[in-house]
Amino acid sequence: MRKFVLIIFLIVSCVSLQVDSAPPPPPAAFPSYDIIQLVISWPPTYCQTGNTCKDWGQIKKRFSLHGLWPADATGKSIDAKAYCSQGPTFSTPEQLNAWINTKANLFTDLLNYWPSIIKNSKDESVWTQQWNEHGVCSSSHICTNTYFEKAVDQSKKLDNLLEMLKKSGIEPHATKLYPVAKIKSAVQAATGKTNNVYISCSNIGQDSMLREISICLDKMAVNYVPCPVAQEPKSCKGPIKFPPFPTAEQGQPGPIEDLGFTELAVDNIPMLL
Repeated sequence: MRKFVLIIFLIVSCVSLQVDSAPPPPPAAFPSYDIIQLVISWPPTYCQTGNTCKDWGQIKKRFSLHGLWPADATGKSIDAKAYCSQGPTFSTPEQLNAWINTKANLFTDLLNYWPSIIKNSKDESVWTQQWNEHGVCSSSHICTNTYFEKAVDQSKKLDNLLEMLKKSGIEPHATKLYPVAKIKSAVQAATGKTNNVYISCSNIGQDSMLREISICLDKMAVNYVPCPVAQEPKSCKGPIKFPPFPTAEQGQPGPIEDLGFTELAVDNIPMLL
């Protein structure tokens, strides 16, 4: 009888051990993304509604990088909170900086090519937010520091975009109106491609003003590809304005439209190399 009880005990123990040691279910698969959108903002338009910008004298007179946004085949940006929560995110800018500093000169390049235009917002806070809300969805193909390298590389290619637009007859002006198609053609000429790009606007009073340009890249953020027409922005109303930068003497801009620069408190950081 004692032997029988012992056998039963061992069987139960083995079954319990197998149950206790069973591996956890695998995490949900990352959503498929097909392209990455390079989104650049025009500060004179942004700095009129929403959150407060820095003084004009502190904002570089060029397009400001908003982010690299993974998107699906229709051009719709992937919702990181809904679909990429299992990816590596950062709860503080210091955590992100540890990754950025593994690449020589990357931090310095980011300060130059991806500065914050928001008053009292650190550059690192912007990078952290953009990774947490968008970049993390590219983790299936691009690791964290490579994502920021690609942001710098693509920004460098467009560093003289204003000059290139000027060659096509598009330049900032207080009263001139430009057909959206003409701005698109000028951006295409600047990139050397005929790929479709997105132009979006802010409508302030009776004026429709250039707000952002989105240029689509392949999923490794290397080559230009066409932006899908399914997500073509419809915010521009007729010919639009391309407002100039005010002078530094004109003081601090008004508040700017939400660029998504909200602080996040997320802590989910498996190591990526």
